[in-house]
Amino acid sequence: MLSAYLIRPWAWWFNKVPLSITLMLMLLDGSLLTLNAFLALSLVVLTVCAAGNYGYALNDLCDVEEDRHAKRANAAVALGSRRIVLSIVASAFAAELLAAGAAGIAGAMLTSVELLLPLAYSVPPLRLKERKWLGIAADALAAHVYPAVLALAAVTHFGLRPVSAGLVVCVIGWSGAVGIRGILSHQLHTAERDRQGGLTTLVHELGHLRLERVIVLGLLPIEAAAFVGIALACGSGPILWGFGALYAFCEAFRTVDGRFTVTALRSQGQHYLPLVEESFYKAWGPIVISLDAARVDAAYFVLALIYILLFQLHLTGELHKLGAIRRALLRPERPRRP
Repeated sequence: MLSAYLIRPWAWWFNKVPLSITLMLMLLDGSLLTLNAFLALSLVVLTVCAAGNYGYALNDLCDVEEDRHAKRANAAVALGSRRIVLSIVASAFAAELLAAGAAGIAGAMLTSVELLLPLAYSVPPLRLKERKWLGIAADALAAHVYPAVLALAAVTHFGLRPVSAGLVVCVIGWSGAVGIRGILSHQLHTAERDRQGGLTTLVHELGHLRLERVIVLGLLPIEAAAFVGIALACGSGPILWGFGALYAFCEAFRTVDGRFTVTALRSQGQHYLPLVEESFYKAWGPIVISLDAARVDAAYFVLALIYILLFQLHLTGELHKLGAIRRALLRPERPRRP
């Protein structure tokens, strides 16, 4: 019954939720996995699910004609407008209740603002998705900055850790960079379909190469530096730092080796670029941070196992990539003949 009102659940479950879990576990690392800690984590994740379903349902309801011209699947067409409207109302109500449980009045007020962003993004006459950088900002705020700020509010509400000004700056910087990068990458992938649907985005205005430079040279350094700042502010342990070093080595090897490609920015693929994929957050981050937190409380091992079960799709892909790296290390590329 519930599944009939979930709109593109694979999109928000596999792409949005892992980043919220990663951040929440970072904030909990170094402390016991108490009932309050588990409640805070669960409520934040459930709120993100409800808000994600709300945003995708609203977007599909307002994009029927655009998706028809672009020949994209649309939930409002497949399920009917009535069911989509019910899904929007129920998701908004659930998000408010869950956020209030996660962070009290602050969480409810924050979520009220969050629910306005998809409205401004999708619904005429504002329809910010057609207004270039305003649309980019609205999407990033709704999809990534809001869940990150809610996580900070939740750990404060439950008294799980002190939240310093430096931690707040790093969390907002990280989530903002991830959010902007995410929507720009999406627009790079859907540029042709957007054009067919009559939607002009920044890709059409600035061009692929310029936007790729914005991502690689502008956003990725901010994102990486802010994430390191979060780890420092949270007092992360040796397992996270050790894995981070190993992950950096793998990224560097794939970049310089010449045999690896990446499709994060171009659907047809291109020479490998470090950190443009979100593998660390979606596949490894929650598991590694749980193992790091287990140095204080072994109960975090259970969270790692739960994550593996729920997000094995990401892990399967990452294991294939590790196999490719191992094979490349064992078979160094032969120098080309002049």
